[in-house]
Amino acid sequence: MRALQLVHPSVQERLKTVSALIERRQELRDPLEMHKEILQIQQELDSSPTKGTTTNWDNRAIVEGLWRRAQETKKPIIHFLDPTIFNVKLLSAVSRKIANVFVEHKIDEQGMKNFTESVEKGQTDLLKLVEATLKEDLTPIKKTAEQLGLDPSRLLHALSALIQPCLEEIARQIDSSQLDRWWQASCPVCGRTPIVARFRQRKRYLDCSFCGAEYLSDSVLCVHCGNRDPYTLKYMVVEDQPMFQVDFCTKCKHYLKVIDEAKLKEDMPRGFEDMLTLDFDLVAKKANLER
Repeated sequence: MRALQLVHPSVQERLKTVSALIERRQELRDPLEMHKEILQIQQELDSSPTKGTTTNWDNRAIVEGLWRRAQETKKPIIHFLDPTIFNVKLLSAVSRKIANVFVEHKIDEQGMKNFTESVEKGQTDLLKLVEATLKEDLTPIKKTAEQLGLDPSRLLHALSALIQPCLEEIARQIDSSQLDRWWQASCPVCGRTPIVARFRQRKRYLDCSFCGAEYLSDSVLCVHCGNRDPYTLKYMVVEDQPMFQVDFCTKCKHYLKVIDEAKLKEDMPRGFEDMLTLDFDLVAKKANLER
C-alpha cells in the first residue's frame, strides 16, 4: 500500500479553493485573481495524462526510474527530465495565454507582448528556455529577457507555469515514506529551495510551493545555507498569530515560514501556503531577512 502523500491538489481542485479564498481574503484579491487565471490556463495541461508532454505519467515505472536516479545521485528529479518530452506546440500556445494574463494585469506589459510576438514568429526557442528552467540555468533566461525588454523573474514565472503540471504529477506519484528519506533541503522533485514548512507531530516538513512535494527535514537546519548550529538558528513569532513562526539563520539572513498545524484555527489549503502568509514576508523584511 502506498503511503499517504500530501501534495498539491489537482488544478481543478485548486480552482475551487482559490474562488473561495477570493471571497474571504479581499486584501489578497488581486494576486489571487491572477493566480486563478493562470490556473485556468494550466488546466489545459493538467487535464491530460501527459501533462503537456509526450509521456503518459500513468506509467509508474517512469517515475520510479526517475526517483532511483535522484536517490543515487542526490540530485532532484528535474535534472533527469529530457526537455524534448514536452509538447512544444502546446506549450507555445499556453505560454502566449499566460503572457496575456500578465498584460491584462498590467505587469511588464510591453515585455510580455514582445515575448508573445517572439514565440508566435518562432524567434524564441521555447524548448531551450524550458530546458534552462529544468536545469535551473538562469543564463539563457536572463539573456532572452534582456532581448525582449522583460524582467527575467516574469519570464521565469511564465516558463515555470508551463512545466508545473508535469512536476506536480511526478510529486503525487512518489510515496511520502520515500520523500521523507530524501533528507536534503532542496525539493527532491523540482530542486527549489522551500519558503514554507509545516510543523506536525513535533516534526518539520518542508513544503515545495512549486511542485507540492512535502518531505521531512531536520528542524535544526537552515534550508538556504545548510547551517546546523543551533546557536545561530533563531525564530520569531507574531504575538496574535501563534500558529505561524519565521525560522531564520543569523549567518546567511534567510528565513523559512513555518505553519504549526496543531495551532491552526482553520485549514491551510495546500498550494496556497506562501500566498496566504505574505504578511510574514513583511515581518521578515522589517527584520532585514532575505527571502
